[in-house]
Amino acid sequence: MKYRLALIGHPVAHSLSPPMHNAALKYCNLEGSYELVDIAPADLEREIERMAAEGFTGFNVTIPHKDAIYHMAGGHTKEAAQAQASNTVKILEENFLLAHNTDIGGFEEALAELIPGKAKGSFAAIIGTGGAAKAAILALKNLGFKSVALVSRDAARANAVAREIEPVLDGRIVLKGTTWSDCSTDNISLIVNSTPMGQGTVPVPDWLDEFLGRFDPQSLVFDMVYSKTQEDTAVVTAAKERGLRSADGAEMLIRQAHKAFQFWTEESPPIGIFRTAFRQALGHQM
Repeated sequence: MKYRLALIGHPVAHSLSPPMHNAALKYCNLEGSYELVDIAPADLEREIERMAAEGFTGFNVTIPHKDAIYHMAGGHTKEAAQAQASNTVKILEENFLLAHNTDIGGFEEALAELIPGKAKGSFAAIIGTGGAAKAAILALKNLGFKSVALVSRDAARANAVAREIEPVLDGRIVLKGTTWSDCSTDNISLIVNSTPMGQGTVPVPDWLDEFLGRFDPQSLVFDMVYSKTQEDTAVVTAAKERGLRSADGAEMLIRQAHKAFQFWTEESPPIGIFRTAFRQALGHQM
């Protein structure tokens, strides 16, 4: 079988995913390739039909398509159904789209390395209300977090997303939508950026610095955006300037990519294959 894989999103030119998946294909002696496909939201349905017709066998999904792809898919894995968002799709016979979500496991594993044994009963704030935010909520539930504030410019939007995902939380997390100015920072030990702010030309808003300044220095800022250079992401830089612990999304990217590759191919190369390819690609960006 020949695997034709891709990342879809808008934009995607910045992505370091192709080197990881191409290295994994080579390691497993599988014929195929992984490429980048930039798709504007208005063109999504037509372009997915084109990809299926041209023989693509699967694709990853990034901003802004995770919610739309979930609704387009004909079938959903448990993880995708829980998150109501998809970042990984397998194209089956007759162009049937099976939606999956590896963001949950990728984020959970990356975060667990940073807070081993410290999550139970903890409080977190997640900036954003998209598919990545939903995945983060589910991962925090699995890690034992007690309460999550969903931070958005629009509290009504945040509360709507909270209501959507509450049925799969089994009452194990208290979830509340809020704005950054109204968010109570008491007891919060983790702040997650699930938005694209700081990525490429997306600016970091002035309010973020003020918001981060309200947290205890022992708090951890996890930026799902990953750096494409040896420099810190803008959100990690802002966190460090406030004396906060911080990490970008590189390890999350590596781990979710590993899970996506397993989903497509049923092969499980060592995760070190992905990590090495990512670091080599990062070096080439310099």
